[in-house]
Amino acid sequence: MIDQSGIDWEDALQNAPYIPDAEIYPDVWAKRASAFRAGAKAELDIPYGDHARSRFDLFKPAGTPKGLAVIVHGGFWLKFDKSSWSDLASGALAHGWAVALPSYPLAPEVSIADRKSVV
Repeated sequence: MIDQSGIDWEDALQNAPYIPDAEIYPDVWAKRASAFRAGAKAELDIPYGDHARSRFDLFKPAGTPKGLAVIVHGGFWLKFDKSSWSDLASGALAHGWAVALPSYPLAPEVSIADRKSVV
């Protein structure tokens, strides 16, 4: 879809065609995240809404948390979920922060405009 400025937004939001071996990365990310979850202190799949994907994982540091960091997963609103990125919590956890990773309903089940009513 090319807009009046000449920008092709479909292409602009697709990274994989421009990354060598892009197809291997989702499996690499999944393995890394799964290994992290297996050893982390966490509460998984905490509901925050009625939709099946309205769940978050909460990772806790040793001791009292300094605060809460929230990591919202990528995926162009089309794919992935919180479990794909669990290992991204490691840095904040190492510095004493709790980390929440929410999932959310994806397109095309819901549109961007619908998101505020389902999350």
